[in-house]
Amino acid sequence: MDARLAPLAEMLRLNTRLFQNCLAGLADDKAQTRPTDITNSAAFVAAHLASSRYYLLSVLGVEQASPLKGADDGFNDISKVSAFPSLAEIQKAWNAAGETLQQRLGVLTTAQLDAPIDPGFPLVSQSQLGVIVFMVQHEGYHLGQLGLLRKHAGMPAMTYD
Repeated sequence: MDARLAPLAEMLRLNTRLFQNCLAGLADDKAQTRPTDITNSAAFVAAHLASSRYYLLSVLGVEQASPLKGADDGFNDISKVSAFPSLAEIQKAWNAAGETLQQRLGVLTTAQLDAPIDPGFPLVSQSQLGVIVFMVQHEGYHLGQLGLLRKHAGMPAMTYD
């Protein structure tokens, strides 16, 4: 593995555990509840995160479509969601993408990581490595939202176990 990826791969492994901890014990009906009409639900954020891992895989050359159904153009806009997959389905998709992502990170070459790409993100490094860095940060951002939405659903705070 390229040395620049080692800390990012570790963060992705940690995010996998935190994602599971955010959803632990959360019922599907509670996960679909929105705190306000302009706030996303935990189910949406979880589906968005899982779908985002499939997007990252595509950027890294792995053509593996997200198995999650129920939203036009993926889970990027809650107003385009017609039905939510169960949390179990979301977790299964997340785990599958995470396993494939870890495998892919292990074989990416320096040339591939440095290859220019224009994903439309606010990146200094317009490269595959830059997209990985951005997407790791993106996961952290949304994991914080999931932790807050978990508490809104009446659940105890997420743990780091």
